Amino acid sequence: MQMLPRSNYKLTELAEEMVRCAQPLLPAGGRLFLGLQQETDGSLRMIWWRGDDFRLVAEIDATPEGFCPEDSDEGALQDAAAACITYLSGRWPTPPRRLGVITDGIGVAFSPERPAVAEPGWLMDHAGGKAALTAILPLDGEGPCALLCAPPETASFH
Repeated sequence: MQMLPRSNYKLTELAEEMVRCAQPLLPAGGRLFLGLQQETDGSLRMIWWRGDDFRLVAEIDATPEGFCPEDSDEGALQDAAAACITYLSGRWPTPPRRLGVITDGIGVAFSPERPAVAEPGWLMDHAGGKAALTAILPLDGEGPCALLCAPPETASFH
């Protein structure tokens, strides 16, 4: 995993807020991580995966009008993720139709080559080194995203 080639204060600030909002939804020791993907219509998909085997745990999909209340953990994360991903999409010459990020509650990363995190095979392609992640904030290399952080030659999925 590589870091952004140039730091971007605003993007870092938005990613830090998204991480803060994600932490209550990622229980300590739960080995879960989140994928957050925004569609061109503004809808946001939140996907919880297990870090041990990449199995889907839960999913919420909503348009901005259907976001959870702002004072709920889910609603706060939906608002923060939408702001972060919208800003990130503005950094693309031509924004992708679907753009997502992952977070482990510590860091935030995305894939310039494969921006849609909910796409079939996305996790396995990144764990196997077929595509690379770029970190806005570094993910925990020993946490639930460890297989996604490891260099391709050392990554192994059993």
